[in-house]
Amino acid sequence: MPRNLVLYGLAVIAGVIGYTLLRSLVGGEIMAIFALVVAVVAVVIVVRNLQTNRNVAQATPQEREQALTFAPVAGKGVLYIFRNQFVGRAVGINVLIDGREVAQLKSPRFTRLLLTPGSHRLAGYTGTNKAPAPGEDLELIANAGEVYVCKCEVEPQMIGVTIKYTPLPLDAGRTEVKKITRMVTPDVGDI
Repeated sequence: MPRNLVLYGLAVIAGVIGYTLLRSLVGGEIMAIFALVVAVVAVVIVVRNLQTNRNVAQATPQEREQALTFAPVAGKGVLYIFRNQFVGRAVGINVLIDGREVAQLKSPRFTRLLLTPGSHRLAGYTGTNKAPAPGEDLELIANAGEVYVCKCEVEPQMIGVTIKYTPLPLDAGRTEVKKITRMVTPDVGDI
């Protein structure tokens, strides 16, 4: 996050300098029109991104409290996926496991999934991006009776974004997930 703030600050400074230079070269009237066009494009992009969000079922307080026990389930692996990032927080990330859409997470939210033991591929995309290509996912090997925590993050690119999953140690992940007040009920019971 601090790295992104530095980049955003540098972008704002470069934008102000560029605007000032262009204004002195082409005049204030043309730059006012240019600024208006840029503002309209920015609004269209934001509205388009937000329209890709869907209604997701919020977990009840009892479901959330039960999930926060981090209790293992016999015969299944338990996976917690959470987002707590400021960047892109209003845009929902479609979480895919083995190519199947299982939940949509905005920030700050988490979900809890049950996995059959074995290898699973964890990927994601925002509604405006295409589905992830092979190699843009994380392999997770689930064992019965174990609990896993993954942090989901949006990484801005020059064009579009990529979705990154970072596995966390259980203690660190538990601490992060307990800070989040909203839990999303997954679209599927288990995978």
